[in-house]
Parts: sequence; C-alpha cells; structure tokens
Amino acid sequence: MPDALGGRQNEPDPSPQEPETPGGVSADVVLAKADAAVIVVDSDLQVRWATPAAQRLFGADVGAFPDLVDPGDAAAVAGFLGGVMSGPGGPARMACAIPVPDGAPRRVELVARDLRDTDGVRGIAVVASDVTGWAEREAGLQDQMRLDDLTGLANRTAIVGSLEQAARSAARTGPGPALLYLDLDSFKAVNDAYGHRTGDHVLRMVGSRLARAVGAAGTVARIGGDEFNILLDRTTPAEALGLAETALAVIAEPLATNSGTVTVTASIGVAMIAGAAAAWEALHHADVAMYRAKQLGRGQAVLHSVELDDWALARKHDLERLAAQVETLEAEKAALAHAARIDDRTGLPNGATFDADHARYHARHARDGEPYALALIDIDHFHAYNARYHYLAGHSALARVAAAIAGSIRRSDRAYRYGGEEFTVLLSGASGDEAALLAERIRAAVEALQIEHTGNDAGVVTVSIGVLDVTAGHASPADVLEDANVLLLEAKHAGRNRVRAPER
Repeated sequence: MPDALGGRQNEPDPSPQEPETPGGVSADVVLAKADAAVIVVDSDLQVRWATPAAQRLFGADVGAFPDLVDPGDAAAVAGFLGGVMSGPGGPARMACAIPVPDGAPRRVELVARDLRDTDGVRGIAVVASDVTGWAEREAGLQDQMRLDDLTGLANRTAIVGSLEQAARSAARTGPGPALLYLDLDSFKAVNDAYGHRTGDHVLRMVGSRLARAVGAAGTVARIGGDEFNILLDRTTPAEALGLAETALAVIAEPLATNSGTVTVTASIGVAMIAGAAAAWEALHHADVAMYRAKQLGRGQAVLHSVELDDWALARKHDLERLAAQVETLEAEKAALAHAARIDDRTGLPNGATFDADHARYHARHARDGEPYALALIDIDHFHAYNARYHYLAGHSALARVAAAIAGSIRRSDRAYRYGGEEFTVLLSGASGDEAALLAERIRAAVEALQIEHTGNDAGVVTVSIGVLDVTAGHASPADVLEDANVLLLEAKHAGRNRVRAPER
C-alpha cells in the first residue's frame, strides 16, 4: 500500500517474516487484503501504520490522525486519543465524521487501545468502522418516532419537544411563539355515520389543509384522535387569532370522501408563550381556551386570558360538585339495591331475593335435572317471646338465630329471612338424607344458643323445620314451598324443636 497515510507498508521489513498460524493464515495478509480499517498512531498522534482499508476510508495524505477527520471533530478526536494514552488501558470508543470530497461526510466509529508497550505495535491501535448507514437508519427511525402515522404531521412527542424549546427561548414582551389547540367538534358522529375509514380520511384532509394554511409560519401536529396543535414561531395575539380563524374556515369547507361529502367544524384555543413559561402551562392555557370556545357554541377561536383561568376554576368546581352529587346518588342507589335484597335485621338475603333465587334453582332442576332441597324454618312461640321479652330482645334473637343458621350450612347453600320469624335455606345438590342431616344441624345450633325463652317448653329459643328434596312432582317453586310448609306444620304438631322430612 502507498504510504499516503505516513505508513511504511512498502518498505522492506528488517524483522523476520511472521510465521503462519497452525491454520495456515497470515495476520499480515489478512489485514492487507481485508476491509478492516486499522491505524497505528504514535504518542504525537502521527500515523505510523495503516491498512489499505484505512487508506480508502480516510483518503488523505497527511500524517496527523486528527487531521484526517472532519475539522469540527478534530479536537475531540485528539482529546479522545489523549485520554486513551492516559487512561486505564482498556478499549475506548467515540464517533466522528470524515469529510468526503463533493459528498456528504461519512460517520465513523473509532475503537482505540493503548498498545505502546506491546512489541510489534508500539503505538495506539485504532480500528475505524464506517457506520454511516446505521446512523442514517437511526436518524430515520428517530424521524418516524416523531411523525403521526395517519397524517404524516408531527406527533405529540415532536410538538412537546418544540414547545419546550419555544418556551425556553420566548421573550417576555413583543411577538413570540403561540400555541393553538384545535379539536374537531362532534367528530364521533362522523365515525358513527360513515365509519372509521372515512373518519381517518377526513383527519388526513384536515391535517393537509392545516399544513397549507400555516405554511412556514409554524408547525402543525396531530396529538391524538381528532386533536391538533399548531405552534407558531413569532406572532402577536391578533395574528395568532387571525390564523386560527383561517384554520376554522379551511376546515369548515366541505370534504369529499368515498362515502359522500362531509362537513366538520372545530374549536380552537390560543395561548401566547412569553417569559419562558413552562410548556405544560401553554398546553393548559390553550386547552382551557379551546373548551371555552366549545362552550360558546363551537366553531370558534378563543384567546386565553387570566379571566379564563377564573372560568376554568369555576368550571372545575362545578364538575367536582357534580361528581360529588353523582357519587352520592350512586351510593344511594347502591344502598337501595342492597335494601331491596338484604334484610336489615339479620343481614341475610330477604324474601324477595329468595323468591328470585328459588325460581332459578327450580328452572335448572326442571331443565337439567340439577338436584336441590329446601328447608323451611320457624322460631317456636316467637310471638310469646316478643310479648315476654319485648321487641328489642326479639330483634337480637332473630339476628342470633340467623347467624346460627348461616353458620350451620355448607358454602354452596344459602340462607334467607323469609319473613317474620321464618327462614328458608336452599340446599344446592342435596339429597333427601343429606338435607335432613343439614336441617338437624341447624336445629341443634339454634338450641345450643341457649337464648332464654320461658314461654317455650324447652326453656330456650328453638326452631321447627320442614325439609324436602325437590322431585319431578314439584311443578313449580310454589309447590316446593307448599310441601315444605306441610312438613313444618307436622314438626310443630309433633311438639316443636324438631325436623320433619318426607317419609321414604
């Protein structure tokens, strides 16, 4: 290779020929023939040796390595190599540009290692890789990430970045940047009437019209859905409002689609950016102004002012009060629904809930043959109990009996207060014998409460129970309940505090 880079590749090498590796490969031949751009520079940053690929990549005849890169990167490269020489000795990386005559600069990644103490090198070894294609693809991906897929306009990420920069550079007085927040009015109706494909076409046409109306005066972005932002570079409030009116006019022109002619309107809020105001403040101000425009009748543009902040605060308080009222109504609705299902005295589901559940149980039994049983429970001599111990004690006794019933059944069963001193239990999947055993468990649990009742033969509160498993002969839930009531009366007539089931 010619020594255009200051190398001595063509001079006779006084050292012995490097032997081939066991695999028959010579490192010198590989470096000379391959596309590996390798350069060795000395402590003065002069190129001492270079591969042919390095000559082709850098294409210069000067001897100082920093002079081979773009002048704007020369100092950085010199500092980079100095750092390699004074550093811990591991590889270091940096990227720089290489000038190309009559062309765009190439992007190169440098990997350097200090090998000044290594025999056969005695310098800084630099491997250069042309990464121009990768850099261009990365830049392309970055551009795509900042563009709206549907309209090709800037997206939210891009406009927020531009807005932050505009806010930082905004002057406190005089013409400055302005933000327009645009929202199409009732756009959901377009999608509902014509379909989302037509809606997307309308959004693309709106974006195109806005871009033409704004031109070089600023940036148009679609920030999502049917919302657009327009960032104007330098303008006055009057000029910003004037452009907003122009935008409203071009949007309102009929739009031709495959589904027919569509007409849409928009509401625009305008906010001036002055005195390095935060980007989020500009967005908030423009958003407030836009909602004010909608409130005023849509199809309008409103400039943000301090008075609008007061309006927005009042509107926020109104919304909060409305939300509180809705929350109260929902709570009242839930309470009413709960009261309609639950007996407040015992906490068990009430008779209406039992009737609904019983109807479902019976329908499944009639349709699929799914078995169930019913227990009808009555507190013995409960009227006498209330007369002797008064109603507050009666309420307490009802609650304790309800808890005993609920605690005695299986997780698949459900207990109800049917009315007065009567309770029911729906026993899911229970056979006759199993239902009778469960009913006996309930009876014993109530007696075990030992609630004093001198008006009862047992001296404590007891219950009588009629229980049966449902058969094909029960045509309706009423038939089941009637047969259970007959069994309950038999238990009462037999002396109370007992269970009666059908004889098998």
